[in-house]
Amino acid sequence: MSALFDTYLIVDWSAANSPKKGKDSIWIGEARREKDRIKIKKPVNPATRHEALDRLSARLRHELDEGRRIFAGFDFPFGYPAGAARKITGRAGWDALWRALEREVEDDDRNRSNRYVLAERWNRERFDAPQFWGRPHQHRYDWLAAMKPTTQAFRQIEFRIVERWQPPAKSVWQLAYNGAVGSQAMLGMARLQHLRKALRGKCAVWPFETKWADDLDAPVTIAEVYPSMFEPVFRSGDVKDAAQVRTVAKTYAALDKRGAFRALLSRPAGLKEADSKKALREEGWIVGAGH
Repeated sequence: MSALFDTYLIVDWSAANSPKKGKDSIWIGEARREKDRIKIKKPVNPATRHEALDRLSARLRHELDEGRRIFAGFDFPFGYPAGAARKITGRAGWDALWRALEREVEDDDRNRSNRYVLAERWNRERFDAPQFWGRPHQHRYDWLAAMKPTTQAFRQIEFRIVERWQPPAKSVWQLAYNGAVGSQAMLGMARLQHLRKALRGKCAVWPFETKWADDLDAPVTIAEVYPSMFEPVFRSGDVKDAAQVRTVAKTYAALDKRGAFRALLSRPAGLKEADSKKALREEGWIVGAGH
């Protein structure tokens, strides 16, 4: 079986409030299949989300110009639990959510964003009881609590299906404190919607637009990944984030070389039809979860 992709980009994302490098910042790993070899590039460490998307856009354009097919994995959630998109946007579906985030998220070239203000407004205006939680202790937001809500409404949609399949993946509603992914998700989906528009139909978002692994024809496939699935291989001087993105890129390239990567993009065995429809319509999935 032939390989699906030629280039593998893995992005460790960050919701930092100012330019940052090193630990807990953005890292981009890359592996390239070149004939029978896999070439691993040194991970890059852009200081801001703006710089990261500029670098990624340039890299994607270069690879596309060379006729290469690209897999780009990002380590933040691509959706909210089923039912949330309709509450936030008035419409069901991941694409409505991404467009709303692109319109309403403010995230400048120095990493200053409005994510807490936006989350508070959506808590107040869009939900029967607050869903987003976690905030800087030095700031007060009347509709954004520091502690996790305990309401029945919150518990009903606290997790996506994939987070139950892939513990200890965190809830998208948590914006701050240890292990939080909510801020990364909000800022990341907004940025990816910009990237989709820039690519002008040359990319597909997995699994929403690919129907799991049924349609992987687009030159660029964008997907949600979870680097903590893999034990990172460290090199001298590595921070953990750099080791993780390099390890995941190399692992995916090696799996694809032997025809085994498609399986990780396929619908997991045992996933109920109703849950598969939720994942494809709204929630998304993590590459490899359930395999």
